[in-house]
Amino acid sequence: MNYIISDTHFNHDKILYFDKSRAESLKQLGIEPTVLEMNKYLEQIWNQTVTEDDTVYFLGDLGMFRKKQDFVAQLSRLKGNKIFFKGNHDHSDQLKAALKSETSGVIEVVETAKSLKIQGVTIWLSHYAVDLPYPLLSIHGHIHEAEYQQDNMINLSLDSALMQTRIFGQPISFEEILPVLKRRLNNITLSYQVESENKRYDRLIERAFDETITINKPTATQRHELALLVDYLNKQNLTYADVLDKFNIPNENKKLTQLEKEKVALTGFEFEKQTGLSGSTGGKND
Repeated sequence: MNYIISDTHFNHDKILYFDKSRAESLKQLGIEPTVLEMNKYLEQIWNQTVTEDDTVYFLGDLGMFRKKQDFVAQLSRLKGNKIFFKGNHDHSDQLKAALKSETSGVIEVVETAKSLKIQGVTIWLSHYAVDLPYPLLSIHGHIHEAEYQQDNMINLSLDSALMQTRIFGQPISFEEILPVLKRRLNNITLSYQVESENKRYDRLIERAFDETITINKPTATQRHELALLVDYLNKQNLTYADVLDKFNIPNENKKLTQLEKEKVALTGFEFEKQTGLSGSTGGKND
């Protein structure tokens, strides 16, 4: 079988302070939240899950090791063949030693990222989260309890929200994560469909209202509300004028003064060209 996990952080004294959920998970298992007990438990749950014939895609940050021999020794105590993705706490000399070792189980070291498919679903594995174009899914670690609120980014740090729904510290199999990947892809597909529908409604708005409606950088909410309005009007065979008449809203063309016309006609580029001024750069006010 194939498994994925990230950020074990063996021997990391401060990890139980930084990741409160990790300490809490150990307590719930009746384990004293110390580094020694954490090391013992994580090694045990790994070896109860993974066999020597399995492959583990380890997404970095094995732990804190002063000597490369200790790094290799820790890997040697963990079952399975490991494809090791370099994390920010993993040193190149440690990884070279692990790759040369006959006992570490490391069969490949990935410095950056690697793409593969799980039953037709393309994923991009890396220690760090990478925002990828649809339909690629970014499987990553590094951020522990934090989460990127995007469907295409899936955090498999053992402290992540997803991994905390399972047995603490247990590597997740390809079979178990596949439904998660499919749900995320479905969510992304739906959001693309909504985006496409909104663009279609933008054009319908112009035709239905018999005028050009221009909204400066409309928000998603504005576009959604306009889309619902136009959809309702079309289904009820109504026009914008019918709505105004229904609610006794005056439907008269606004008469603009010459000054108002000039302001409307003056685009941002023309304004900058005429005045030599520019818009806000987003910097702090003087």
